[in-house]
Amino acid sequence: MRKILSTVIFFLAITGSQFALAEAIDWNTLTPAQQNVLQPFQQQWNQLPEQKQLRLSRGAERWATMTPEQRQNAKQRFQRWRQLPPDQRELLRARFEKFKSMTPEQRAALRKKHQWYRNLPPEQRAKLKQQWDDATPEEREEMRERMRNMTPQQRQQMRQQWMQKRVH
Repeated sequence: MRKILSTVIFFLAITGSQFALAEAIDWNTLTPAQQNVLQPFQQQWNQLPEQKQLRLSRGAERWATMTPEQRQNAKQRFQRWRQLPPDQRELLRARFEKFKSMTPEQRAALRKKHQWYRNLPPEQRAKLKQQWDDATPEEREEMRERMRNMTPQQRQQMRQQWMQKRVH
């Protein structure tokens, strides 16, 4: 259990935001809760880079504030992550880096689009996914380009037309 816990904490730490230059953190300055979570790292703690110490300590801090349900979800996400092939992990890392490089407005717009998609009924989401999967790379790029140049209202209208076209 402790190994899984430390692995999850490590995952939370590496997916966290980037931090400015950090100072080394002495093991004894960690809270008892952090020490408990990070116990597998105790022997090598002083040899870890300062940035890694900071990420791990903040990850342990986050872990301590999570509800049991949030911890369970984090463990499940990490297990799914570990089961992904290396090329998919790399693709996800690249997407995450691209997301981090977006402006706050771009990130908000992307989150809004994702929420819109998540709120669709499952059958409609499945239909959209299938339509996307069936489209050629050229059709996908054409759609991306058209959508980049549209107003939100035009995008919504295009989505509706695209759905009707694919259904008939």
